[in-house]
Amino acid sequence: MNPLIRASALVGYKELAHESGLVPAKLLRRVGLSLAALRDPDELISYPNMIALLEQSAQVSGRPDFGLQLSQQQGLSILGPLAVIAQNAEDVAQAYELAGRYMFIYSPAVRVSVKPVGGAGELVDLCYDIDIVPRPVCVQAMELALGVMVNCARLLAQGEFAAREILMPHARPKGSTRHEELLGAPCRFGQPRAALRVAAADVHKPVRGSNPMVREMAQRYIDAQFVSPNKPFSDRVRQVVHRLMGTGRCSHQCVSEMLGMHLRTMQRRLVDEGATFEQIKDEVRRSLVESVMRKAEPPSLTMLMVMLDYADASTLTRSCRRWFGVPPTALRFGEDPRPWRTRKVAATV
Repeated sequence: MNPLIRASALVGYKELAHESGLVPAKLLRRVGLSLAALRDPDELISYPNMIALLEQSAQVSGRPDFGLQLSQQQGLSILGPLAVIAQNAEDVAQAYELAGRYMFIYSPAVRVSVKPVGGAGELVDLCYDIDIVPRPVCVQAMELALGVMVNCARLLAQGEFAAREILMPHARPKGSTRHEELLGAPCRFGQPRAALRVAAADVHKPVRGSNPMVREMAQRYIDAQFVSPNKPFSDRVRQVVHRLMGTGRCSHQCVSEMLGMHLRTMQRRLVDEGATFEQIKDEVRRSLVESVMRKAEPPSLTMLMVMLDYADASTLTRSCRRWFGVPPTALRFGEDPRPWRTRKVAATV
């Protein structure tokens, strides 16, 4: 399995790499990434490859706190639509709870949770975990994440937030002396979890300027645009197929990579649910045709071919005859998804 993460997780990497005397393009290639992939923050990249990039960057640059330094250039914005939800939560606790619910849109391998501290009821741990098996060495990625968590909490609480301690599961990196300075709290290494240990009362301080209506709208958007890993697997495949349709990348291989799994694993899980990739792709194509042909100005035949990733007009025609009993030039839908009158559509290919 190769879990993915938003490319926004590397915001500021190129600049820090240059500052550290590195050649970012060279290191990116070494781990199987590219500068082009970092230009779009919504792009999905390999999380293990990103972890390897940070570890090698720290080693080659001689900066044992490379991940922590990178966190100083990141904040809520790297979470994409999830940032809108967090900024409009009632308090830090709700922001963290909602982040845990929707974190899969940032990376399905990230786990966040709030856990009580045994024997200290006035404290809670805001935990972060990387769910990758086998677990790679991820000192830099973990410190990057904890640094970003501190930045986000400070932003949400408008500065009225201070961690009592920062817990890290690894040993203190040799030669590093700036952890406490950059994180603003004592750091304890070799701990059973990665977390910000905070006063329970602090996480219930209200997020200033939050708007419940905006939060609900953002949640509805995510619910509509992204499929939770808890929903049927075929729905997750269908969502990715819909996103890739018309890009020229809507293949078995690309979809399985977007889902962070081996092609055969995807196919097997679809079979378990009584579905196939081609069936889902066919259903998405038909749904798209029904949607665009309801518009006042339907697309041309050429545009329709591009939207559906068809290489030629004959394939599109056969599909439309199979779906609706008529060729694409005869399609025009009203409320009922059946052709109701012939409309001449430009057929220039």
